[in-house]
Amino acid sequence: MTRNLQLGIESNWHLQYSESFPAVSYLNDSSGKPIYQRITEINIPVVFDKSIIAVSVNTAVPVGKIWKYAGYLRRSLTTGLGASFVGEPESLFLGKFNLIFFSDLNINYFLSLQVPKWFTSANVAIYQYEGIDTSTLENDVTAIKIALGI
Repeated sequence: MTRNLQLGIESNWHLQYSESFPAVSYLNDSSGKPIYQRITEINIPVVFDKSIIAVSVNTAVPVGKIWKYAGYLRRSLTTGLGASFVGEPESLFLGKFNLIFFSDLNINYFLSLQVPKWFTSANVAIYQYEGIDTSTLENDVTAIKIALGI
């Protein structure tokens, strides 16, 4: 079964969340450089209802460093027993739009994000795909109904 999507159309993507998170500087080391406290896990205060999202994480990379890893993303659902994580954490690339396809569970979910401990800031943007999402099976059923006059 093949899915029909229109991921390349900009109007199919809707910004659901965008925020900046600075790390707190609380001391200086012996050379006078600030020491930063780790950015805690970021709980995204938005309910998502589609199975396709794009996540972007950016930070200031120090001169001479090459950073590619931007942390990981987890999905959780609210159950009768409380919040429960679903699936494996999704690793994220820094400075890229990370396209994520979740198992299609027809239920609302929440996201949390953990950036690496060495980040001194994090800029996060999460888009949700709102475009066409059909399968060839749905198209086949529609064609059969039309042929039968149903």
